[in-house]
Amino acid sequence: MKKFYPLLLLFLFVSCQELIDAPVPSLYWERFEAAGARPLSASALQQLEGRYQVQVADDDFGDSAIVKWTYDIQGKDTSHYLSFFCKEDVRYFILQGKSLGDSILLNGYWRNVENTKTGKAHFVISSRDGAFAVHSGAGASPGSFYIKGRYGMFDDEPQKEINFRYDRPLYSGVPFQIVAHRGGGRNNDLLPASENSLEMIHLASRFGATGIEIDVQLTKDSMPVLFHDANLNDRLTHKTGIHGTIDSYTFDELQRDVVLKRGGKIPTLQDALHTVVYNTPLQFVWLDCKLEGALPIIRGLQKRFMQEAMAIGRNVEIVIGVPDKEMLRQFLALPGFAGIPSLCELEPDSAKKMNAKIWAPAWAKGLQTEDVQAAQAMGMRAITWTLDAPRKIKEYMRHGRFNGLTTNRSTAVAYEYYSRPL
Repeated sequence: MKKFYPLLLLFLFVSCQELIDAPVPSLYWERFEAAGARPLSASALQQLEGRYQVQVADDDFGDSAIVKWTYDIQGKDTSHYLSFFCKEDVRYFILQGKSLGDSILLNGYWRNVENTKTGKAHFVISSRDGAFAVHSGAGASPGSFYIKGRYGMFDDEPQKEINFRYDRPLYSGVPFQIVAHRGGGRNNDLLPASENSLEMIHLASRFGATGIEIDVQLTKDSMPVLFHDANLNDRLTHKTGIHGTIDSYTFDELQRDVVLKRGGKIPTLQDALHTVVYNTPLQFVWLDCKLEGALPIIRGLQKRFMQEAMAIGRNVEIVIGVPDKEMLRQFLALPGFAGIPSLCELEPDSAKKMNAKIWAPAWAKGLQTEDVQAAQAMGMRAITWTLDAPRKIKEYMRHGRFNGLTTNRSTAVAYEYYSRPL
């Protein structure tokens, strides 16, 4: 029996893992829904951006937080958000704002990415704590804004006090891509959407991402879709009667029979790029190509949506990722390959051969400072992947020379980047 014990543990772990969830709590707050409450404008929320000192906290969120504004468009509706990225424990808040009388109300939830802890959050900025300055556009200075409120556990009403004092503006020096892995995070990160889904792409900027990495497969009828694994499986989808590879099924068959693990359907690459360009503030897309023989199709979509983004005044960079020698061979066969925005995971010489815009080494190879600087000297940027451990994120952000980082912990990377000295 002893020799089967590890297998039994693995089985129990996987079985239990399917039950783990961290659902977003109910966001109803009676005061927030009052008849006189009006949505806060995007410009008002932008005024609140900055680095804050945590002055009062019943729990350990660290001594500082980054507050960042973002937006999301669904149909004809635009929603504005304030995200708080806290120093400790990879904790964050996501809130929306309204004005009520002389006060500003912020309503939403908090989450600890390392576990299932989450809960409601209700914040208030009174007139004497800076609400007037926000509405008047007077600008920010140390101590000009105080955000005071309470948070709770799960669906309990908020009871624990937490206050924030405005300290300084966000760092906005050397540009850095915060690239959310699989569209924003993996299924086992317990986020409220499935990896590689349109719903996840809508969420990515709220987690601090400036760009996303998405996985591209090809269906039987040559439709590029987002899906990480070559095979349909219970890790990524609800149990279904169909099995086998993605390219064994047409797109219509996948739409009819497959539901992603945390909801939603397998999206087309076209719909994913449309979402990025027209519905989010994301600036960067890494197409991690896991398919053979379809690079001309991918190139067509890349070119189309970069042109569409430019036409509406959006600067969105979409790069074709080359992860191995076979994909390199296919990429070099594309007409005009040297002018195609691309990313290479192979050695710098291969990146140079394909005239890649970006060299993308694995983080596990270390800071690789000399190689990174050599790639940059050749006109390339360097983006490492996929780094999640908070301690390592701090090390790479503070001592590395990379131009970007791919992660399932965008909140932690956002804190480190926007906290850099001015």
